[in-house]
Amino acid sequence: MTSGKMKRPWRTRVKRGARDLCWLTVFVLISSTAVDWWRSRDIDTSQVPVDMVRLLDGRQQDLVAMSQQEPVLVYVWASWCGVCRFVTPSVDWLSGHAQVVSIALRSGPDKKVNGYLVHHGYDFPVVNDPDGQFSRRLSVKVTPTVMVIEQGKITSITTGFTSPIGLWLRML
Repeated sequence: MTSGKMKRPWRTRVKRGARDLCWLTVFVLISSTAVDWWRSRDIDTSQVPVDMVRLLDGRQQDLVAMSQQEPVLVYVWASWCGVCRFVTPSVDWLSGHAQVVSIALRSGPDKKVNGYLVHHGYDFPVVNDPDGQFSRRLSVKVTPTVMVIEQGKITSITTGFTSPIGLWLRML
């Protein structure tokens, strides 16, 4: 046999790769949970500080009343947010299967936000928050932020990227 490294059998390589992938997944989940906890530690989850909101279409929504029957996903996003470009399509998908209310943070006047929604084909309810008033009351400091409200209380908070499966699991 010539000098050089012997190749490992493919099964050994697959097992090692699967093990490494599992450890990476565990690391990412722990890190993500720690970051979410750190970012949301100042948010009072015992009650929802914003109950009545006015949607872009003029309707009034009572988040606390909506949350009595089934959970409500509150999605704080911005048209200028890079990560939101990846999360918003998932929220749009979820809005066809669950209660969703979104808050467009500092994304311009109603007409501009509406144009953004139409351009991207999004069809979820939106509250325009041009000056950040609602977001401040919710203690949101990062976009995107996803909150789940159940029985008038915030039961889940996550910030940054989340997948469609992650959104769906938070609603369970």
